Amino acid sequence: MGSADVVPGVSGGTIAFITGVYKRLLDSINEINIKSFKLLTHGNLSGFWKRVDGKFLLTIFGGIAFSIISLSRLVSWGLTNYSDIVWSFFFGLILASIPLIFSRISKSANRTSWIPHSIIGILIGSFITLIPPANYELSLSYVFLSGFLAICAMILPGISGSFILILLGSYQGILEGLNSMNWKIILVFIFGALLGLLSFARLLKYWFEKAPNAMTGLMGGFIIGSLMKIYPFKSINSFGVEYPRVFSLEDPIFSCIVAFLLGFAIVSLLNRFKNIS
Repeated sequence: MGSADVVPGVSGGTIAFITGVYKRLLDSINEINIKSFKLLTHGNLSGFWKRVDGKFLLTIFGGIAFSIISLSRLVSWGLTNYSDIVWSFFFGLILASIPLIFSRISKSANRTSWIPHSIIGILIGSFITLIPPANYELSLSYVFLSGFLAICAMILPGISGSFILILLGSYQGILEGLNSMNWKIILVFIFGALLGLLSFARLLKYWFEKAPNAMTGLMGGFIIGSLMKIYPFKSINSFGVEYPRVFSLEDPIFSCIVAFLLGFAIVSLLNRFKNIS
């Protein structure tokens, strides 16, 4: 999830959805509430830890933090020097995940009721990729707002938190802050992200409980719409917006195919491992 969140156009929520931990993640986050903190104030640390599924959350967010810190430079270097290959890898990964997501729609319900929601998701996901990026001064208040909005996108499958940062004009500054270990930027961003996570996760959990098929269709639509951003061969128009183009012989086609197949294979292996376990 952490490595996906670093890449503009790829959502950590998609990875959580693919690996089958998405619902557990929402449930655990939603248990961080007043009742849980009352256990802490009464000295019941073990009760608090069990209630919020602390071991799971520590593993998930520890992995995300480690991945972001360790891979941010590598991903930044890869996107600068081998962007087509990096995009091909994630394009294969996301494309392979789409049938798996739609396969989770309940067979007992109306099999076509999710289609309108999926179309809405596709339109929203595509529209977001066409918004021109902004350019604002990276004040601490703007870092906080960026963290709040980005985390809401990060836990939505198909909506890239890092791409939201690009639209806000804060992606480069925050990535540089991570690389240089600027703790002022890092801590303010984390605080904004925590607040956004605790508030938005509750809405997602509520919607998934009320209309699981519609939400699954919507999430699948978001992911399909995001493919426009992840497509490896892109050009930039006069508004600064990327758009797909036909690949040429000058592109590293063979390497892109290998990267695409690798991403596709990883999703298949993750799904098989999840079914076995």
